[in-house]
Amino acid sequence: MNEKIVEQAGTHLLIARGDRFVIVERRNNRLYNCHGGKRDGIAADNLAAIEEIVDETDWVNETAARRAFNEVVSRGTELSERMR
Repeated sequence: MNEKIVEQAGTHLLIARGDRFVIVERRNNRLYNCHGGKRDGIAADNLAAIEEIVDETDWVNETAARRAFNEVVSRGTELSERMR
């Protein structure tokens, strides 16, 4: 199936695959799972290999994914503001 980046904020990406969504983190031109477990990254330009870093259970509906994405982005923004 075709995966695509639908939103990005800071180092986090919201990726869609059909009607399912997952959040990953992009660091040093690699993608990493944000949910724990698999910590080996994949090349950022290879979304087709995303199954190597996320499990089927990591994919959720859009509402849940956007809620989690907004929370992750908010925490990152708060942290960066405190570090100034």
